[in-house]
Amino acid sequence: MPLASGRNGQDHRGPRLSAHHEHRAADGVRGVRMAAKLSYRPKSKVLHRDRVWTIVRAVTPTSVLIEDTTTGETDVVNVTDLQSPEPKKVEAARRSSPRPKDEQSLAEAKRRMEIIKPLLDLPEGRTEAVEAAAKSAGISTATLFRWIKLYRDGGQLSYLAPLRRGRAMPSRLDAKVETIIQSVIDEYYLTRQQRSGTKAIEEVERRCRTAGLKPPHANSIRKRLRAVHPRDALAKRRGRKEARDKHGEVKGEFPEGRWPLDVVQIDHTLLDLILVDEEFRQPIGRPWLTLAIDVFSRMVVGYHISLDAPSAFGVGLCLCHAFLPKEAELDRLGIKGEWPVWGIMTKIHADNGKDFRSATLKRSCEEYGIDIQWRPVRTPHFGGHIERLMGTVAKEIHALPGTTFANPKQRGEYDSDARSIMTLPEIRRWLVQFIVGVYHKREHRGIGMPPIERWREGILGNGRQKGIGLPEPVSDPRRLRIDFLPFEERTVQRDGIVWDKVAYYGDVIRPWINVSHGRQKRKFVVRRDPTDISRVYVLDPDQNEYFEVPYRDLTKPSISIWEYRAAEKFLSDRGIKGANEDEIFEARQEMLRIEEEAQKETKRKRRNRERKKHHAEITLPPAPSPDPALDDRRNDGHLSLVVDNTTPAAKPGRGKSRGGDSDFDFDFNEHDVKTGVEEW
Repeated sequence: MPLASGRNGQDHRGPRLSAHHEHRAADGVRGVRMAAKLSYRPKSKVLHRDRVWTIVRAVTPTSVLIEDTTTGETDVVNVTDLQSPEPKKVEAARRSSPRPKDEQSLAEAKRRMEIIKPLLDLPEGRTEAVEAAAKSAGISTATLFRWIKLYRDGGQLSYLAPLRRGRAMPSRLDAKVETIIQSVIDEYYLTRQQRSGTKAIEEVERRCRTAGLKPPHANSIRKRLRAVHPRDALAKRRGRKEARDKHGEVKGEFPEGRWPLDVVQIDHTLLDLILVDEEFRQPIGRPWLTLAIDVFSRMVVGYHISLDAPSAFGVGLCLCHAFLPKEAELDRLGIKGEWPVWGIMTKIHADNGKDFRSATLKRSCEEYGIDIQWRPVRTPHFGGHIERLMGTVAKEIHALPGTTFANPKQRGEYDSDARSIMTLPEIRRWLVQFIVGVYHKREHRGIGMPPIERWREGILGNGRQKGIGLPEPVSDPRRLRIDFLPFEERTVQRDGIVWDKVAYYGDVIRPWINVSHGRQKRKFVVRRDPTDISRVYVLDPDQNEYFEVPYRDLTKPSISIWEYRAAEKFLSDRGIKGANEDEIFEARQEMLRIEEEAQKETKRKRRNRERKKHHAEITLPPAPSPDPALDDRRNDGHLSLVVDNTTPAAKPGRGKSRGGDSDFDFDFNEHDVKTGVEEW
């Protein structure tokens, strides 16, 4: 039966969420909120041993000197032992930094980001640089300082979006007027004549009157002028050289990194190695490796190794690994050494693969202020650093048992399948050991020193150049993971949110049912983990908070998107087109039964089993439930039985228990319950 919507299914103002969010704990809604901001910059306040300290300076790439300004005590501590002194009030943070709700807000946030980006890496106190940038941008110095503070506090593009007051009215112009404005921008404003914005407005008004159209308001024209990317505007009005000098890049040029995390190159490769499954140690094929390298130091900043083909999801996992500290991973893998790399890079260089050009990656990188540059077609030398790193890894791989070598001629009569011995977890541990214990410590011919030494110089400085200091940490790793998951924009219907024929519903989305935005139904950003599609993450655009929304039918099992696609193909091969949700899940169960009945293990089946194990390791776990009792509900296809064997007071209308003369809440005796559970 379709679910009823609130407010008769319509609310042209959009949902007012604060009221129903007060009941999150009672309803079992799991939200993903912004975490408190922690900074390693000098003069930043941090919490250590239940006391507030001030950071004095970086001592090593992983430690800082801190001072208790009250007592004068100093100490050198690892940054992993520091916390934010005062967790921010989430509601206040959201109100002061709403997420862009429309293209105009997003364009304005991007414009502000382009203005402040050259200033973010400058030491604090460089007022003259801020004043010059403010004058160039035509804004006050106080406004520019405020934008810089907003971004440093939040670390995301959405913090720079203009704060709307009152109801946001849709801005719609006649298509003919829009065409005139765009033509004036292209033909009149973006020229070496460098006409002012006022002149452009006058020209739009003149052309509209000539065409018999009502000229738009001057502010509407100004918004479209501001939406032009500053780099593009400068290149067309004053030349590519000046654009390159100011913004550090133009299309077709891949500059060297000027400091750590200035430029990161990323790419995939299919490793020349046959892996075996963990259970039977039989061959399952070759894994894919995604690597990211810091151009300045040649340090490996992140990796992702998987049996799945390259995708935007895999790229996101590699980047998330690059953004976050590595100590916990080294401890888990039992590897001694240091990998002092974390933080958000300024630019990413990648090839033209669709996984690097996906809307998911573009939007996620924009949110964190990362520029993506794609190498020109048929110019592999533009990705030289990552290509050389891939070649270095390949040479090491060729020495392992089970290698396929670079080509059949090199392999000769070597039987790769028969010699294969390594599982996916084992090659992962081998790779990290090679990166940390060998590659980072070995002299790199391109920079004349080991990558880790070059990284230290960039962070701490040397006798010739001042270091940039420790990178800013990511305050909320879980939110980061969600922000890099694949997304779609979906409306909320009476039966919830539907993605790939799978319906999702939770009380948290009830106020959004059939909500309108202007003349159309409002769409919401919905993200999903491909390794487990049993829930989605819906972004509340007003609160800037993700909420987990589970299957509408909680009896359905958790599966990956690859298992879902396989079930669709299973039905399609049998002539069943356009199968619904129930048919697809039933097909998946039938496929599992067929696999269990098969006696001979094939390489494909062994590979699929290892993929499932790997997916379970990288799946984003559910957020902790506000009410632990709600976690008793199962959605993996099994029955959850809760039995209360106490003897409460007799209730009217209940029958006698078969186990005695007293009245019980149910009519199973202990033997029945035990036998039944064993049979199930």
